[in-house]
Amino acid sequence: MKLILTLITVLLFFTAPAFSQLSETDLNKMRLVVKEEVEKAIEASEKRMKEYVSQEIAKEIRPVNTKIAEMDKRLMGDIETLENRLNNIFMLVLALLGVIAVVFGVPQIIVAMQRKDIHAQNEKIKTLQSQIEILQADKMDMDKSELPGLTD
Repeated sequence: MKLILTLITVLLFFTAPAFSQLSETDLNKMRLVVKEEVEKAIEASEKRMKEYVSQEIAKEIRPVNTKIAEMDKRLMGDIETLENRLNNIFMLVLALLGVIAVVFGVPQIIVAMQRKDIHAQNEKIKTLQSQIEILQADKMDMDKSELPGLTD
């Protein structure tokens, strides 16, 4: 303990008392040095942070890009499947419309043609009846004209 006490007192005698004051220029120089060091430290820290963030983002983006690519492939397959189904449904609707047209249209056409034929036949029958009437009237006239000649 004595040794420590003597050592402290000896050291106190050897230290020069600091009674000087710093001038404004010294303070400005110190501020400038500290400022430069802090700026360098901040720039280095920002650079490290940017590298770290870009690496972490790249690590996170790779799986996301893979998932997006997989989903894109799956969705394109689903879209193609839906497109094929829609095309099949469209063809089915067209075929159904064709069947409906045939089922309702063909009988209507047949009935219309039959009516046309019946109308033509009726017209032909009327003309033939009028011709028959004319011929019968001529025959009767001929019979009347031949009958008086036979009795004479």
